[in-house]
Amino acid sequence: MFCSKCGKEINDEAVICVHCGCAVKDEAIVNGHDWLTAMILSWLLGSFGAHRFYCGQIGSGIAQLLTLGGCGIWSSIDWICMCFNAYRDIDNKPLKGYKSQLGMAFFAIGLVAPIVVFIIFIAAGDFE
Repeated sequence: MFCSKCGKEINDEAVICVHCGCAVKDEAIVNGHDWLTAMILSWLLGSFGAHRFYCGQIGSGIAQLLTLGGCGIWSSIDWICMCFNAYRDIDNKPLKGYKSQLGMAFFAIGLVAPIVVFIIFIAAGDFE
């Protein structure tokens, strides 16, 4: 769970945030955008800004749509930020439901998969 005021991660059973001292509201758990949904949208449709539309960032979503995610660079940076829970929604709050092990797994897969595909294409070219 994350503090609704400072956005830092706190214990799920906390009543007061140990970082800023404010009372934790139950609405902080209910409100917000889901991390896994945004992550999957970023992975599959990141060049079209789908994750930005989902998180309420309509203006930058349109910009990503028109530039195809800044030629893939902007959408890749967003994806990396999501892997490490550094991505924020329109209210500058972290996405809810972040799991660090899953984020690291997505990051590792995102790095290894293109390399493996590249090696397969290189190897396939040698056998023709």
